[in-house]
Amino acid sequence: MDTNRRYFHTFDTLRFFSFLLVFIHHIPIPNTSYFSFFSKSGGEGVVFFFVLSGFLITYVLVHEKKHKGAISLKNFFARRVLRIWPLFYAALLFAFSTSYLLDVLHIEHSSEGYEPNWLMSIFFLENYKMIITNSFPNVAPLRVMWSLCVEEHFYIVWGVLVSLVSLKRIPFIIFASIVFANIARGLYIQAGLITADLFTDLDYFAFGAIPAYILVVRGDIMKEVEEIPLTPKYTIAFASVVLVFAIPNLSFTWLNFAAPLLYGTFFSATILFTLTQNNYLKIEKTWLSKLGVYTYGLYLFHTVIINLFLHIKIPNYKFSWVDILFLSLVSTILVSIISYHVFEKQFLKLKKYFYN
Repeated sequence: MDTNRRYFHTFDTLRFFSFLLVFIHHIPIPNTSYFSFFSKSGGEGVVFFFVLSGFLITYVLVHEKKHKGAISLKNFFARRVLRIWPLFYAALLFAFSTSYLLDVLHIEHSSEGYEPNWLMSIFFLENYKMIITNSFPNVAPLRVMWSLCVEEHFYIVWGVLVSLVSLKRIPFIIFASIVFANIARGLYIQAGLITADLFTDLDYFAFGAIPAYILVVRGDIMKEVEEIPLTPKYTIAFASVVLVFAIPNLSFTWLNFAAPLLYGTFFSATILFTLTQNNYLKIEKTWLSKLGVYTYGLYLFHTVIINLFLHIKIPNYKFSWVDILFLSLVSTILVSIISYHVFEKQFLKLKKYFYN
């Protein structure tokens, strides 16, 4: 690994919180419960994943371009493949075995959503199958894998773009991406299409790219950020949390256009403020940051495990949503830890061969 690059422990914690938003969204919390207010923010968790990914990928690419003069796309893509593909295809294998497993366990098949197409799934096109059908796949964990398809498309497009343009032109690419995504989102919404591809989500990644560019290239701006008092920084972080829970419970005409700009701006600023020498959030190197390391597995496994507990029958007892939340969360964490150390880590060890 490039020892000159920073590792951002704070982001592991933020990544875990983002997973929790998605996880709680998939728990069947009754609308009559007070907690249903917090269960509508699953999409916001995915948005933060996109913004954070935009930061991390841009940081890696720009750092390499600045310090080595060029980007090795071969090495970059190889590292991404080793991180994403093994568990992705293992999850696909499970998804396409679900029908057989349900028959063996005598569990009723879901009739909601479309029958998955294996060809589109293996080529990271599940999100376009969703757009075409205006629906979701009827098996777990395919229902959440659309975002991984968007991520994969981003790695390819952004890797090529950043490698081709000069460092000075990257801000233009970022700005153009934000404008382009908002136009695409408007066209999709007008056509009644789901906004679940890179065209309509590129602005989230671009907003994440802003603090990465500032950190690596614009040391002068970073010095000014260091001097900003703590109060405005805490205010931005608090406002980000409020937006995450408030916007999904609101409804107004321009929400589809205002929300992405608000999320992108506040999430980007929150990330930027955590990059200072005196990190104001103080959430790095905690047990939460350790759990954040397993977020990829947590994201892929949680719907499978939630569905499992929803179908378990115990004589004279019915699981409440609180039972399902607790049991599913603990089980998902345990399975993800095992997956990381037994399976994923074997591939991650190979990444050392793909650094210059």
